[in-house]
Amino acid sequence: MADPPPAPWIGSVAPESVLWPGVRGTQQAAEWHNAPIDFWFLPKYAHLPHPVVPDENIGGMLTQLSATLRQRLDAVPPTPPPRRTRPGERQDNSRLKTYRTRLRPNTQQMEALRKTAGIVRWTYNRAVEYLKAHPNASFHDVREHSVTEDGLPLMNLSWVTPVLYSIREQAFFDAHTALRNGLADVRAGEIPNFELKFRKKRALFSSFRIRTRDWDGGCLKIPNFSLGPGQHQTKIQTGIDVPSLEHDGACIKQENGSWFLLWQKDMGEEKMRVPAARGPEMCAIDPGVRTFATIYDPLRGTAAKFGDGDHKRLFRLDTHLDELISGSTQASAKKKCYRMRRAANRLRARIRHLVDELHWKLRSYLKQSFDTVLLPKFNAHQMSRRGQRRIGRKTVRAMMTWAHGRFRSRLNEAMEVV
Repeated sequence: MADPPPAPWIGSVAPESVLWPGVRGTQQAAEWHNAPIDFWFLPKYAHLPHPVVPDENIGGMLTQLSATLRQRLDAVPPTPPPRRTRPGERQDNSRLKTYRTRLRPNTQQMEALRKTAGIVRWTYNRAVEYLKAHPNASFHDVREHSVTEDGLPLMNLSWVTPVLYSIREQAFFDAHTALRNGLADVRAGEIPNFELKFRKKRALFSSFRIRTRDWDGGCLKIPNFSLGPGQHQTKIQTGIDVPSLEHDGACIKQENGSWFLLWQKDMGEEKMRVPAARGPEMCAIDPGVRTFATIYDPLRGTAAKFGDGDHKRLFRLDTHLDELISGSTQASAKKKCYRMRRAANRLRARIRHLVDELHWKLRSYLKQSFDTVLLPKFNAHQMSRRGQRRIGRKTVRAMMTWAHGRFRSRLNEAMEVV
């Protein structure tokens, strides 16, 4: 079977490849130096043995490229396709950005959050039970059955109603919207069938939505659980000060015993625009597996590596994670299985935090040092597809752990896409 033709961008950079360090054809190898930075990964930099001298030809090419990029940026973007939204949610969210911060409740506040999440889960399961029996029920019917006091059993009113009506209402919204979207996908032929599932009490992840009025004075407001800005109430400490919420649909999420707040903020048109294509401050990124990213700056005559050889540490954690998953599936005792699943989720969070730190540090470096970044296509999912891939299992695991697609999305948030 013949090899596929090279990508178009490979032919354009092939004549310049002899100027890069460590490339075949370079007679003088570059010497890499460790950057004096205290990160878990080790950045390296090197000076190119033959830096490109910006003559008239290269200057004209960069000027023409900058003009082309500027013209693409100033063009009117195409209209995004419509999407299904929840009730009360805006259809156009192109200028909204989701933020996430850690909640640090004390023992009493954590018990209040746990009770709130349990009541929301009970409301959601009650709505799912009603929708299973009445698939064509309207919003009003589900609300009357699962949220309002007239539809609730008398024996449950004493412990359900302490949670605000607006918070319990979001649970039935989620159930009804999930059923509507699932049936729409079945009619469109995207999935063969759809069935609503109940939420489990021992699930390792749980969440509930709040509205803008449920966040008052920079904290979650549930008066019956002593949460709020009042005199005899307490505030939950947050990693980032959030005085108020701009949009409904904020989420309080629990992950393996840790609580987080996710909310959306309107960035504004002036904040989303980032100057680009101003001149020769350009670089090219070479994504990889053993080295997460190699950055080439031929005009300044430098190159940098981020995550060089650090895939070994992540692969060791991945191997430990596989052992926990294998042990949890083979464990006969439910308690042991549950504890191993919790340990596996903690390890997943540890791996993600390490990768996220590399992403944020590299994004900050690119944003401060360059105004244009050339990033080639790196479709990890297509390269790792079984039956078509030409790389081994360990290479696929290391490549997926780096999360190149997530880094591309984060870089797109900081710089405009052309």
